[in-house]
Amino acid sequence: MVRKIVPILLFAVVISCYSGNNPGPDSDTDPEIVVPEKPEGQEPDTPEIPDDPVPTSLRWVDFLDELVSWDAPTRYPTVAYTCRLESSRDRRSVTPGSPEWFANDDGWGYIRMEYNSGREEKVIFDENHPGVISRIWLTSFGSPEVVVRFYLNGENEPSFQIDDYNLKTFGSIAGVSLGEGLAQPVSTWIRGSSLYLPISYSKSCKITIQEIVEPISVSRYYQINYRRYPDDFTIETFSPTLLKTFSSKVKKVNSALLEPAPPEGDVISKEGNIAEGSSLEMAFPEGTAAISRLRVAVSSESTSSSDIIDGLSVEISFDGSLTVSCPLSYLFGTGRGAYYMKSWRFDCDGRGTLECRWLMPYRKDAKLTLINNSGQTASVSIVATVSPYKWSKGSLYFHAAYHKDESFPLRYWSDYSNGVEWTFAHIKGGRGLYIGDVYTVNNSTTEWPGEGDEKIWVDDEDFPSHFGTGVEDYYSFCGYFRFNTPFSGEPRLDGTDFHGYNTHYRTRNLDIITFRNQLRFFLEMEGHAAGTVDVESAVFWYGDKETNQ
Repeated sequence: MVRKIVPILLFAVVISCYSGNNPGPDSDTDPEIVVPEKPEGQEPDTPEIPDDPVPTSLRWVDFLDELVSWDAPTRYPTVAYTCRLESSRDRRSVTPGSPEWFANDDGWGYIRMEYNSGREEKVIFDENHPGVISRIWLTSFGSPEVVVRFYLNGENEPSFQIDDYNLKTFGSIAGVSLGEGLAQPVSTWIRGSSLYLPISYSKSCKITIQEIVEPISVSRYYQINYRRYPDDFTIETFSPTLLKTFSSKVKKVNSALLEPAPPEGDVISKEGNIAEGSSLEMAFPEGTAAISRLRVAVSSESTSSSDIIDGLSVEISFDGSLTVSCPLSYLFGTGRGAYYMKSWRFDCDGRGTLECRWLMPYRKDAKLTLINNSGQTASVSIVATVSPYKWSKGSLYFHAAYHKDESFPLRYWSDYSNGVEWTFAHIKGGRGLYIGDVYTVNNSTTEWPGEGDEKIWVDDEDFPSHFGTGVEDYYSFCGYFRFNTPFSGEPRLDGTDFHGYNTHYRTRNLDIITFRNQLRFFLEMEGHAAGTVDVESAVFWYGDKETNQ
């Protein structure tokens, strides 16, 4: 994205039946003794694992329910949909390996210009399959005076429209206030807005922008995440009437996003002092269950809690397999330094207490290990909530992985021929749901380092289904000041010139990305000045036990 920066601050189980030979009483051979094979992933004396229900249709309100469901991301969808992104990316980026692959005039990309009832409108989204829009990010550095129109199911006239580029006004189509859980930002933001209210359609959806003030060639940056369902699948189409009818539910969903309440259960705890180079282990109750809340408090008599936290890492094993290996602060969303933050998945008070609300199911057992490499003795308290969980054939394990590269090259944004991508993540080995990440860049320059586009390739795509427009758009407006919202934020910004550490987080609910065998995530390393950066990422997904990075 090119813009002038103004710094303002599990796996499926197959049950086999075997019938051996059973000679009659006159047989002169001994009966064959048959020892049934243990089904993979299942004890012989456990009941058959149930299937997940397969819906024949989805109502609009079902998407509202899923938006705040803790359980839904832990199960692979029974209806095959794909997750995609439409954005204002530079349309010259077509061929990997060419200089234009890193072209960065992102504010000028749109699908086409068309005339509707005498109006000149930019088409920014045009999908001709059943689906649902899960997130819209829209910003502009020109006039905010626009009309955004939504044409559903092939209608010639808009189904509804908003007369402002600020998506927080979306509820006005039905006289409903969405609140700051479903629509951001707060009133002090003037450069962009996000909408998480689902917009479903049974056949098609087209979105256009009409500029009201000249010049109409003003740049517009946008990202639209959406799901594409099979053409024969039935989805209820969103309408202002539905929004009005379910306004009380919308209010509850908004409140749930701002004040998260994961499933209740038994509370267990462990505390102790961990010497440098040592660890503390915590076992969870045996049997099928799920960790629904995890809180860690860290203190030290000789140094700050943030210095200790930066040296702590977490490993979690489920049913005998290590699926979580991550620095403590990254698993809890805040990143290096453990700065204050608050979201739907994470909390950190900035003084040594962190909480995460990943629902982490297991069938038989789970164990957490907290490892201290901080150079100091750490006093640690761990409190966890363990909730009931019904394991099914679609159930997935929670995974978290981390990696870091130092002194990675950062190109000037227009140096296309020398463009370079950083491998943000490569998850492979089975099916899964990509559900979020934390990204930290330690910037050696005094200019914005986040111009590069994200490119996410799912399974065996020949072109990335997610081709973005820059770090600030991927994380919904980070880069200008610290902020926290339910799904994205920037808990750390060392300076208004972007020198030093910049940390961003994003978690996904309706905009999760499904994959069957692999997901590759690359980030272009471009900024407003050339230099080097240290880059770190933690990625989160639910997947088969065998999936890994």
